[in-house]
Amino acid sequence: MELQGKVALVTGGGRGIGRETCLLLAKHGAKVAVFSQSETEMLNTTNYIKNEIGREAIYVEGDVRREDDVKKAIRETNMKLGSIDILVNNAGTMLIKPFDETTVEEWDYVQDINIRALFLFTREVVPQMKKNRNGVIINISSIWGTKGGPDRSAYITSKYAAIGFSKALGEELKPYNVRVNAVCPGPVDTRMTNDLGPDLNKEGWLQPIDIANVIVDLCLPKSVAVTATAVEAFGGGRPVGL
Repeated sequence: MELQGKVALVTGGGRGIGRETCLLLAKHGAKVAVFSQSETEMLNTTNYIKNEIGREAIYVEGDVRREDDVKKAIRETNMKLGSIDILVNNAGTMLIKPFDETTVEEWDYVQDINIRALFLFTREVVPQMKKNRNGVIINISSIWGTKGGPDRSAYITSKYAAIGFSKALGEELKPYNVRVNAVCPGPVDTRMTNDLGPDLNKEGWLQPIDIANVIVDLCLPKSVAVTATAVEAFGGGRPVGL
């Protein structure tokens, strides 16, 4: 129970990688706040943690792009569970579209969810982590945050930014014993990737729990040496489009 007594908040925690991360954090002893826009998914995850794992959990409904919703999530977590020790910025979206067909609204939507949300949530938890001189922040990037590719300029831009943000903030927070890392999954069998098309070749694809294992390992005391970096979790699959 390496995370006994710790408080974790996970965005996009109702399904996929986020859900598996919530469950695994709870199994390691953490109290978990689940943030998502889907009340049904959040309730399902929260009830599983409380009834099947036997840990404290709450859910907070909101939009990761809205500053007021983010502030509410932090406030409710602090009030009901305690000061946040672990933040997992997992919520994300993908757009596959040629660059010259991408609208301003589509571009902004991807950036808002994939990078603005990281800024909003992290900005709210960093002061308390600095005060406590302890904390872990995990930002979910993508293997596409390490390479170029066709028809996904908005997505790749946001995921490169997530890595840069993690490395910059990780260096800044080293004196406060706050670790910041990015995780870069390869192809994972989730609803988001399934929405890309019904005939995808999923040979070698990872499952959400595979990425959750990487995320939670980085939250454990044994990973104290790892900060301000990006961890590739690629497996044997090939990204869609390659």
